[in-house]
Amino acid sequence: MKGIGISRYGSVSQLKVIDMPTLPLQPDEVRIAIRASGVNPVDWKIREGLLQHSFAYELPLVLGWDGAGVVLEVGEKVHSLQAGDDVFFRPEIEKHGTYAEEINVPERFVSLMPKGLTYAEAASLPLVGLTVWQALVEVGNVTEGQNVLILAGSGGIGSIAIQLAKTLGARVTTTTSTRNVDFVRSLGADEVITYDQPQSHTFPHVFDFALDTLGGQHYLDAVGWMKPNGTIATIFGGPHESRPFSPVAIEKNIRIEYVFTRPDASNLHHIKRLVEMDRLKPTVTETYPMTVEGVREAHMSNQTGRTKGKIVLVRERDQEIH
Repeated sequence: MKGIGISRYGSVSQLKVIDMPTLPLQPDEVRIAIRASGVNPVDWKIREGLLQHSFAYELPLVLGWDGAGVVLEVGEKVHSLQAGDDVFFRPEIEKHGTYAEEINVPERFVSLMPKGLTYAEAASLPLVGLTVWQALVEVGNVTEGQNVLILAGSGGIGSIAIQLAKTLGARVTTTTSTRNVDFVRSLGADEVITYDQPQSHTFPHVFDFALDTLGGQHYLDAVGWMKPNGTIATIFGGPHESRPFSPVAIEKNIRIEYVFTRPDASNLHHIKRLVEMDRLKPTVTETYPMTVEGVREAHMSNQTGRTKGKIVLVRERDQEIH
């Protein structure tokens, strides 16, 4: 089995074809022929060695933890899936990833693809969809009538978060650049804060819940706009990271919860249902071939921090990775 990854940490020049043995299928696993893989910031952060404190990888390592494809084979204890099923999934980040021809994934992490989507569209959803569901529903318990703030609404996470928050009945404010105002409004944002333009007004004590995907000063701004006893879900500030200290958060008794996305088929079933109900739609803005050069270009684009929606790698049927 071939994949694309690294034998040493570093820049995109370290990306290469990795030859990996085909692992035996465990009773609770499915073997999936990968057709597309989403590209996320965690991919290049791991490539550069920025997350060595969190994950003790044994190199070489195949990158990518967002996928869609076709089930080739199922283990003897698998009951919800069968060979030939189109599926989407987020595998365990501690193991080899989805920039590959095939992968073995536990059944409990895999869902049938939403009907009507391409593999590229489906592969764009698992990591961001799970992050958003776990932040808004499990941490935030967002309900109808609440005021919700989504930082970086035009990005991969933000573009899904706006849609889910609206589905939950919230009033949504988001931040973005001036050039993306129409885009985030098309997703359902009620109000837009443009970070590259001076604001005509402030937002004191407005929001019940905020999703922070940026950290730094953006996070501190969000704290200042929260209602007392509000909740912030953030993807920054895990066991080995720190958030800026905010006395305002203490004064307001803001609950701040770190979200590190866990694989979960039951959550993906919810995402699947909402897509099929036309309440959520993936936004794939860039696609690249699943080749070493394609991965290099995808990573360089993602590292600009200007990605609108999602970047996806696509592998044609029976195409050999090179």
